[in-house]
Amino acid sequence: MAATSSSRVSHFDRSSPRKAPMADHQNGSAKASASGNRYKIDLENFRKRLKGFYSHWREHKYNLWAASDVVAIATPPPSEDRHYLKSSAFHIWMLGYEFTETIMVFMNRQIHFLCSQKKANLLGTLKESAKEAVGADVVIHVKAKNDDGIGLMEEILLAVRTQLKSDSVVVGYIAREAPEGKLLETWSEKLSRSGFQLSNVTNGFSELFAVKDDSELTCVKKAAYLTSSVMKNFVYPKLEKIIDEENKVSHSSLMDDTEKVILDPLKVKVELKAEKVDICYPPIFQSGGEFDLRPSASSNDDDLYYDSTSVILCAIGSRYNCYCSNVARTYLIDANPMQRKAYKVLHKAHDAAIAALKSGNKVSAAYQAAVAVVEKVAPEILRHLTKTAGTGIGLEFRESGYSLNSTNDRVVKPGMVFNVSLGFENLQAQTKNPKTEKFSLLVADTVVVVGCGLPPEVLTQALPTAGY
Repeated sequence: MAATSSSRVSHFDRSSPRKAPMADHQNGSAKASASGNRYKIDLENFRKRLKGFYSHWREHKYNLWAASDVVAIATPPPSEDRHYLKSSAFHIWMLGYEFTETIMVFMNRQIHFLCSQKKANLLGTLKESAKEAVGADVVIHVKAKNDDGIGLMEEILLAVRTQLKSDSVVVGYIAREAPEGKLLETWSEKLSRSGFQLSNVTNGFSELFAVKDDSELTCVKKAAYLTSSVMKNFVYPKLEKIIDEENKVSHSSLMDDTEKVILDPLKVKVELKAEKVDICYPPIFQSGGEFDLRPSASSNDDDLYYDSTSVILCAIGSRYNCYCSNVARTYLIDANPMQRKAYKVLHKAHDAAIAALKSGNKVSAAYQAAVAVVEKVAPEILRHLTKTAGTGIGLEFRESGYSLNSTNDRVVKPGMVFNVSLGFENLQAQTKNPKTEKFSLLVADTVVVVGCGLPPEVLTQALPTAGY
């Protein structure tokens, strides 16, 4: 196989993983049995995270939490086709489960839940822990199956007015999450007519999720190990066999086969429970001159193209206990000098971006470092460089508040995790073949920031590289 695998390549917030209601999902995984009390919230973790949330909210109330006196979080009904949501991520981070069709309202002295009886039974176990952690009473409003919830919503809004005793209450919510389903639409309407000032607290949640604790980092590392193993032990040998035997296999077929392997880790000798893993997005395979580096990219039904000077892009993302990882690789087939140069430049730029993610640096330093490399080594292709070098990654595939662009002045901290993704788009290969005359390159790795000025830990780097 006369090919070169880039030591990286990346993607996308293509789609959400399979979403499931609380009854089917613990930390984005657990397929629980059908018997007895199937679910149990980790109260120690709940106390720690609730205390962390309240401390962060109080400390950064005016600069990150939009001066909010109250924080209201509402999660939509179950869906197989939904983007990653901060509301769902917050549930999993705090409770270990995603509670669908549930409204949470946090105040200094009270936490209100509006939910079904089944969810109420589980949330009721939090009362003592909430009081111990932050001094707040848990108040549960149980919605009957055919109830529209309006009366219960009015009870919550009255409690807000009573506790705060002010006509200028600021209620924080996640502005980018449009209400889905009748319950959330009704709640949104109630809030808008409440007379309260509504403020967007997305930045607060972005900052809250950015630094991962040890248990979260363990999940990310397991996800990254699975992702790397699938690329190394399945994708690469599969491509090599297809090319060596000159087989016809479609991009979409490769996508399906790769997804099946991710969902069954033992196929690549990774001893992770299948019920705890998922895909971050459908695996991406592109070749034949048609490349799309946007998050909405997909694998089409065209056959893999591997004639001389062709380029193959592969990107896969795996989750473990809801925590995401990502890797992408570029394969060059009998590359010409121009392709080799662009490939080497991209690697240098990508390495520079990773090296810049040291504790204390601004987030923008990563992209600026990549740009500096391209400007110095190959300024003629700088305009083809992607506009960011990736994003933060965790419970959300794209932590958009931590986009690795040229202007993000947030500070890099130990425990942050990034999907460092960099590419060149629509380069000219100087060939006469329409399937190879234009090409793109893409590189990505999952990276953890460490302290003490040390370089970041690259979790997905140990992958094979073949010669030209």
